[in-house]
Amino acid sequence: MVEVLESCFVVPSDKTPKGRLWLSNFNQVAPRGFSGHVNFYNKTEATSFFSIEVVKASLAKALVLYYPLAGRCIVGSDGRIELDCNAEGCFFVRAQLERTFDSINFQPSQELEELFIPSVQMAGSPFLLLMIQVTYLKCGGVVLGFASNHVIADGQSMFQFIRTWASIARGDLSSIVPPSFDQTQLRARSPPIVKFDHSVYKPNASRPTPTPTDSTTTKLRLLKEQVKSLKRRCNRGKVTNISTFCSVASLTWKCYCYAQNLSSDTAARLIFPVDIRSRLQPQLPKTHFSNAIVQKSVQSKVSKITSSPLQDVAESIQTAVKSVNDEYVRSCIDYLEITRNEFVYRKVPPESHLRVNSISGMPLYDSDFGWGPPQDVSRWRAPGNRVVFISNEPGENGGIELVVIIDSATMHRFLKMFHEELNVGN
Repeated sequence: MVEVLESCFVVPSDKTPKGRLWLSNFNQVAPRGFSGHVNFYNKTEATSFFSIEVVKASLAKALVLYYPLAGRCIVGSDGRIELDCNAEGCFFVRAQLERTFDSINFQPSQELEELFIPSVQMAGSPFLLLMIQVTYLKCGGVVLGFASNHVIADGQSMFQFIRTWASIARGDLSSIVPPSFDQTQLRARSPPIVKFDHSVYKPNASRPTPTPTDSTTTKLRLLKEQVKSLKRRCNRGKVTNISTFCSVASLTWKCYCYAQNLSSDTAARLIFPVDIRSRLQPQLPKTHFSNAIVQKSVQSKVSKITSSPLQDVAESIQTAVKSVNDEYVRSCIDYLEITRNEFVYRKVPPESHLRVNSISGMPLYDSDFGWGPPQDVSRWRAPGNRVVFISNEPGENGGIELVVIIDSATMHRFLKMFHEELNVGN
């Protein structure tokens, strides 16, 4: 069991702006719960390895720049959630565990959550925005667990915060760029104007929310050469350049449709987030801190997905990604303004739906607090079922990692088809 040595609230080290912070419709429909990662760091020879004083002092300084994370989420008089920037701080735990890294299954699981993430009950507030735990292992290594409430920010924003915190800890202040919290561009128009289909945000009233089923988690690796081969296959005969995400997502979706044994005329849907920072006009700053993502989907009959060449499936995904422009995003904002109270976020989507989230290109391993980058990074929780996470491998290998969370009964068939499809043409 984890032994808690200290629990406290870390507050900003200097005065910060007070008051309410308005949140956009994308924040309103974000899942209301904690998500995040755990980082494992190897022991170094430094006598001050993961000094708790350095960790806490740098966190307090980082919270001056990212002051909303030290606040609380509340419900305003109009029923919208907003942030109370009250500087009450984030929940912080220092702990130790008489286990080594090799004895821990370092992929999303209930065990990771129980070992390395503070419980919400311990934090004392359902509207807390950030929880952090530093756990010292028997082998001398350290696990740093992050849990942030998704209502405030997307993955891009939180990695930006962690990178800033790490830079402050190691004394590298030159690379820090202050975040932007201005969400003026994400306000709905008056009156709202909806020009596109945004049915991915509309709950299917014709069928009940499915009962959660047993799921299993598997981590897959695609080597650099395998990624290149897959992209060549998806780009064969295509005018536009199919991206890595669309190539990997098409392979995953096709194999999932095979593995689920769905009826050939079933309408299958692939759901994925698209970062809108560079798609609005004018563009949002790269340091924009919020949920700056729109949910997009592709739908087709199972028979078409399974029988079509992989490059056609990849092209349909890429077409959907490219359709997310300024006009589309503003239409989506207006749609959510009209229907926000109808939206239901399903942790377990119907068996014909698959969610694919990509954090490739995000600074997943760029969290060196002065003692080197993490040896491994993993989500600590499997967010529901029928979801896939795509990320870069650590270092400069150029490979891809997939964390696949699907029904236990489906996983064996999925893995068999995935490896067969991956090796086509090799």
